Amino acid sequence: MTRFDRLALALVAALAALLRLPNLAERGRFDADQGHDMLTLVAFTRDGVIPLLGPKTSVGEFHHGAFYYFLLAPAAALSNGDPVAVTGFIALLGIGAVALTWWLARSIATQMTGPQTGSLAGFLAGLMLAVSPAATDESTFIWNPNPIAFFALLSIVAAWRGRTGGSPAWWAVAVGAAGAVTQLHVLGVVFLIAILALGLLQLRRDRGVGVALLGGVGIVALLFVPLLAHELQNGFDETRGVLAYLRGDTGSLGGGPIGALAFTLLRVVGWPLVGLVTDIPQVVAILLAVTIGFVAWGLRLARGSEGVGYRWLVGLLAWSTVALAFVAPSLQVVVAGLPNDHYHAFVDPVVVILIAIPAASLLLRTFAAWRTTRRPGGLAATALAGAVVVAMLAIELARMPPWVDPDGGWAKARDAGARIVAVTGAAPVALFGLPDFKLPDAIGFPIEHAGGHVVRPVDMSGFPSGTDVFVVACDRLFEPVIDRACGGPAEEAFVTALPEVRAGSANPRLVDRFDASPRTSVSVYAP
Repeated sequence: MTRFDRLALALVAALAALLRLPNLAERGRFDADQGHDMLTLVAFTRDGVIPLLGPKTSVGEFHHGAFYYFLLAPAAALSNGDPVAVTGFIALLGIGAVALTWWLARSIATQMTGPQTGSLAGFLAGLMLAVSPAATDESTFIWNPNPIAFFALLSIVAAWRGRTGGSPAWWAVAVGAAGAVTQLHVLGVVFLIAILALGLLQLRRDRGVGVALLGGVGIVALLFVPLLAHELQNGFDETRGVLAYLRGDTGSLGGGPIGALAFTLLRVVGWPLVGLVTDIPQVVAILLAVTIGFVAWGLRLARGSEGVGYRWLVGLLAWSTVALAFVAPSLQVVVAGLPNDHYHAFVDPVVVILIAIPAASLLLRTFAAWRTTRRPGGLAATALAGAVVVAMLAIELARMPPWVDPDGGWAKARDAGARIVAVTGAAPVALFGLPDFKLPDAIGFPIEHAGGHVVRPVDMSGFPSGTDVFVVACDRLFEPVIDRACGGPAEEAFVTALPEVRAGSANPRLVDRFDASPRTSVSVYAP
C-alpha cells in the first residue's frame, strides 16, 4: 500500500464518518418500522424474547430474516435500548462499506491496468460512496435493508480474494455474507444466486474451493435456523405466505418488459448517485448515459483474465436489473413519503466502482498523453474527464439528505413519549393507529422508553381488558385513505365508532392532543 493509498483511505473514511455520525437523534426518520424494531430489540435484549422472524415484508404475509435483530442486538443491549446507539452501529457499517469499496475498486483496477490506476480508482470509488446521498441516508436510521451494502461488499470482496489467490476459505465468507444479504431483505436472494454462480465458476477452475462453498452454504443454513424454529412451531405459515404471494398477482409491468428493464436500470444506477430518481429524472437520465459510457470504456479495458473482476461487477449489475424488473414489479412504482429503492441496495457500491475504474483510467491516460505531446487537445480531454467526475460528485453532494429529518426523527418521538407518560402516569395505555393497517409503534416505543406501559389491542375494534386510558396516533400521510383529517375529525370518528362508546359503556374524554411531528397527530383519551 502506497502513501497515497493510506491517505486516500483515511480521507474517504473520515469524510464518510463526518457525513454519517453527527446528530443521529434528529437526522434519521423514526416511524412505525423503527419503533417496531426497537420494541423487538428491547424485548430480545432486556426480556429474553428471542425473535424468530425479521420485519414483515411490504408485500405478502411473510417476513425478512431474524439475522437483522441479532445483528443489532449488541448495540441495543449495551445502550439499554437507545435508538441513537443502534443507529450509530448502522452508521459504522456504512463507513465500513466505504472502506471496502475503496479496497475492492483499487484491487480490481490494479489487476486490470496497474497500480497507479488502482490507487486513483480506489480513491474515486470510496469518495463517491462516502458522499452518496443514498448511502448516507441508509446510515442514519434504523431499517432492515440499511446494512445490506456492507454485507454485499464483504461478500464480493471475499469472492474476489478467493479468486485472486487467497485462501479458498474466502468463498465460505462470500457465500455466508450473501446469505446475510438475503436475511436483511428477501430480494437479496438475487444477490445470493449471483455469488453462488461465481462460486460454481470458480469450482470449475479449482476443485479445492468445494469444501469452502459447502461451508458457506452451511453458514446460510445456520442463518435460517430461527425461521425453521418458527415454521415448526407455527405450521410453516411463512412458507405458505411466500407460496401464496408467488401464486397471486405480484403486479403488472405497466410499460411492458422493455419499459420495466429501462426504469429498473434507471433506479438501480441513479439511486446511489442522486437518491430518489423521480425527484430529478432528467438529471438521472443524463447520469445513466454517462455511466453506460464509462462501463463501455471499462469493458474495453477488462479483457482477458486481468479484467475478470470488472466483468463480474457488470454481470452482477445486469443480472440484478433483469431479475428485479420481473421479480419485483413494485420497483415500477414510487410511493412519496415512504422509504424507497431498498430492493437493490446490494448493487449501490457496484455502481460507483463501475464508474470509478474507467474514470480513473481516462483521467490518467489523457493526462499521460498530454504530458507526452503537450498538445492542447490532450489537456482538454483531461479537463473534460475531470469535469465529468467533479460534476457527478457535486450532484451527489447537492442531493445530500437534510441534517434534520422533516419529522424530527427520534428526538421528536422521544419528546412525544415523555409528554404522553406525563399525562397518563403509570396507567396502562391502549394504543391505536390511524390508518388501522399501520402499526402505531412510532409512538408505542417512545411511550415505553419514557417508562409507560403500552397494552396493544388484539384488534382495532375495542379496548384491551383492564385499560381506560388510550392513545390514537394519526398519520397525515394517509389522510386520503382515512378520508378525514388528522388532528380532530379522524380521531373523533374513530372513538365514536368504538363498540364500548356506541354501547354507552365508555365515555372517553380528550385530555391532550398535540403534533408529535408535522406528520403525526397524537390524541390522549381518559375516562
